[in-house]
Amino acid sequence: MKVIGKDTARVDGRALATGQPVFADDIELKNVLHCKVLHSDVAHARIKRIDASAARSIPGIVAVYTHEDFNQHYYTTAGQGYPEPGPRDYRILDDTVRYVGDRVALVTAETLSAAQLALTRIKVEYEKLPAVFDPREALTGQVVVHPEAGKSGIHDCKHNIACHIAAEVGDVAAAFADADHVFEGEYSTPFVQQAHIEPHICLSWRDEHNRIVIRSATQVPFHARRIVAEVLGLDVGQVRVIKPRVGGAFGGKQEILNEELVAAGTLK
Repeated sequence: MKVIGKDTARVDGRALATGQPVFADDIELKNVLHCKVLHSDVAHARIKRIDASAARSIPGIVAVYTHEDFNQHYYTTAGQGYPEPGPRDYRILDDTVRYVGDRVALVTAETLSAAQLALTRIKVEYEKLPAVFDPREALTGQVVVHPEAGKSGIHDCKHNIACHIAAEVGDVAAAFADADHVFEGEYSTPFVQQAHIEPHICLSWRDEHNRIVIRSATQVPFHARRIVAEVLGLDVGQVRVIKPRVGGAFGGKQEILNEELVAAGTLK
């Protein structure tokens, strides 16, 4: 009752109004490295070979990492519960790409321009695989997206069904029988993006206790902490996630999207 119906100041109102460093990218760190990700330009392929020698020779490039630099460990990026309700079918960097934009390599560099240039110098040889672009075709199993062993939680990998949820409330048949009108149809919706102004971003460093610290625009700091620790083989107490003021999310930041990559760069 101290605030209901009263003119109450926002906790972060003054900082926002005066332009204080409240967002993830507002913090200033000295001598930072910049990370850039090489994304796949093919929909489905197995990576036969990656030649990053030309990229590594660029002045200012610290390292280029590929799937060969990480253990084969599958996890989920969804930080929405534990145990995770979704399949564990994702690797930090995989030897197979499954959509245009999938991760292929990670570059760390002293400057953003050097990192960007390095992406153009990485040569990737793909063995292209059949791709599927229609959900009905996906159900036929003619193209299987995740056939590999080691993954878990996939409802039916042979037919590309990630999960299956059945829910009933009351007696549906009786409700239909008692209804004056029953309308039946098939409905679909397109993919949507929340279009928040602040992009997905994070910074990472080692603190005075040798912990990995991640400052991230995330809605799920504790899930991010748990997943990053698992992916990098760390005790959860060795990872600290700082969630500052988030510049919009609306559900779009309820998973880790770059935290494990940036933390891996710091760790390596």
